[in-house]
Amino acid sequence: MKVLIISANSLAASPTGPAYIAGAALRAGYTVEIFECLFAQDLNAELKACIERFQPDLIGISIRLVHAYIIDATAPYNTRHLDLRKNVRQMVDVIHQATSAPIILGGPGFNYYARDWLEYLNLDHGIRGEADFSFPLYLERLEKCGDLSNVPGIILRQDGQFHKAPRYLVENLDETAYPAYELLDLECYKQHGISPGILTKRGCAFQCTYCPYRSLEGARYRLKSPAWVVNEVELIQGLTSPKMIMFCENNFNIPKFHAEAICKEIIARKANVHWGTGDLRPMGITKDFCQLMKESGCIYLNLSIESASKDMLRRMRRGYTVADVEKSLVHLEKAGIPFGASLMIGAPGETPETVTESLALLDRFSIPLGTWVTIGICLWTPRQEVLTNARQAGQLTDERMLFEGSNYLSPDLPRSFMENLIDTLRLKEGFSVQVNQPYAGYQS
Repeated sequence: MKVLIISANSLAASPTGPAYIAGAALRAGYTVEIFECLFAQDLNAELKACIERFQPDLIGISIRLVHAYIIDATAPYNTRHLDLRKNVRQMVDVIHQATSAPIILGGPGFNYYARDWLEYLNLDHGIRGEADFSFPLYLERLEKCGDLSNVPGIILRQDGQFHKAPRYLVENLDETAYPAYELLDLECYKQHGISPGILTKRGCAFQCTYCPYRSLEGARYRLKSPAWVVNEVELIQGLTSPKMIMFCENNFNIPKFHAEAICKEIIARKANVHWGTGDLRPMGITKDFCQLMKESGCIYLNLSIESASKDMLRRMRRGYTVADVEKSLVHLEKAGIPFGASLMIGAPGETPETVTESLALLDRFSIPLGTWVTIGICLWTPRQEVLTNARQAGQLTDERMLFEGSNYLSPDLPRSFMENLIDTLRLKEGFSVQVNQPYAGYQS
């Protein structure tokens, strides 16, 4: 059975999910290819040619995002909104023209909107959640015309009705397949500045009001062994000489003992790797920990500050203090590891005063790779606590708005203040600002 995995992502990012799911299918004995949409010059023609050459028996589409925002100086508020659903619909149309092979959907952008996606694309099959074992089982059942209804995480449309099976959380991540990066042109990614990604764990113990990952991956951490993580690092190194490998899950340094063990395993195995992470939480960042990261090959970090206001950190339930943020910045500055920082403005309770607090703290430090400021909270799943605030503020009046693309901005932030802030941040050295599309009727 031949399986084609389509990485539907059209923004610069590692195809980590498609690589892992392709690895799972390969290990189960299937013939697998990955089609990467990101580099397509003529998506319709190239996808059609791929299908006609490979003749897949099944096509899986991995959906990373539903909506996206990119910085564009010519767009209102410096940011252009992208409805990525249209891209996926385009792919499905091409598939239907080229083959009668069944299509199954999956990926992080599919998980929370499974039924919406199937209705939008007029498709019948999808898998929600972790598919490391569900996807190979689905392939086996499909090949043998077996019962699909109890495949973990499956959503099926039958006789006009949708049926779901409970999602499955993989307990032992060392039993999952290695990512099949050998099916991808890693040199092409390197030329575009994209580093291959590795997941070292799943789960999140925090309860941030704007984030749904806890509901997707569970509140308990499930950790890959440091040896398994470095096996994956060495697998990638055997395929190419990456400028960097990214540890791309949430909160690389939580739990801290796991991050330390990975660094020590890299050093012990003399892996000689350059690595980075886009999500370092300002907790437990010490001189010794920074030195350990540096010695193990860390060349890039993003410190996910999100706020440096005491009140906002409490409201957002980030789990750390302003003092933790300060200590993290001090130690990272001294360590000499290239790092950036991220800030989120507009969560419930945000005021001009709390914004000023956060910016004032950041101004005291030198952040070599700059600060990325996101204004507005994306409402991208029914499982975000912030939806309650959005409903109360009249910014979310219909649940269908979530799949259509909706955002929240604290009503305590006057429009005049925000427009001045955006203009100031656009001109501020070392700052990039992304403004998520304001809610409908944003006037004052």
